[in-house]
Amino acid sequence: MTNDDLLAASARIDAGESPRSVLDGSLLARQIGQDASTGQFSRWGLSTVVDENTGTPVISLELFAELHRLAGLDASWPVGNAGLIHVYGYLLSTASTPYGLKRDRWMNGDVARALGLEPSIFMPWFEPASATTPLHRLAVALSPIFDAPDQVPGVEFVMHESSDHIVATTVLVRHPGSGYSALLYAVDGKLLTAFPFEISTASIASLQAESPRLRYNAVVDAAQQPLDRRLVALPSPDQRRHFPATADGV
Repeated sequence: MTNDDLLAASARIDAGESPRSVLDGSLLARQIGQDASTGQFSRWGLSTVVDENTGTPVISLELFAELHRLAGLDASWPVGNAGLIHVYGYLLSTASTPYGLKRDRWMNGDVARALGLEPSIFMPWFEPASATTPLHRLAVALSPIFDAPDQVPGVEFVMHESSDHIVATTVLVRHPGSGYSALLYAVDGKLLTAFPFEISTASIASLQAESPRLRYNAVVDAAQQPLDRRLVALPSPDQRRHFPATADGV
């Protein structure tokens, strides 16, 4: 499989061809099956396919259903497994957003660069790690950052937004050498998403300007909402003087 193959598969699905017939026997289908057999999807939370910026689905109901069938996961449209949607679904998505196509984060390699990795590492055909999958490689890259962000070079900002029941964590990381940066998000220890993000005083202030909330299409049980507290764990109090005072600890 190549970039052209991926784009062609997306176009066929977008034109109305059955996702099952398009994906049958494909590398993506095999990798989704591999992730299912190794329990990779359990590391990810829940996400809606309805984009919070556009209010429209980023993949079709038919593709949503086929991806979850391949993964052996039960899902009720439009809420499904975040890893399955944000990696494989986004790779096949043709929906436009204010920030471009969802697949761009993986195809242009900017998230990988922000993490100090090979630009193509989160693509299905990455070599030499072809024995693993994009989802597995992404989880391996993200999990240590959420486990101990203060020990990871390049982590510049960590924010926890919580209720009595859950904690949603935003991490901003910038590769010290390349300058590429990304936002990483998890809810209650479950990975949710990663995407390129320009780190600046203004962008950090913007994250803290609104009330605490669940972000980036994440979904949790209604009983766990709403989020009503915020704690900025990084930068430290000394480092925080470089950023505007906002609603820490609300």
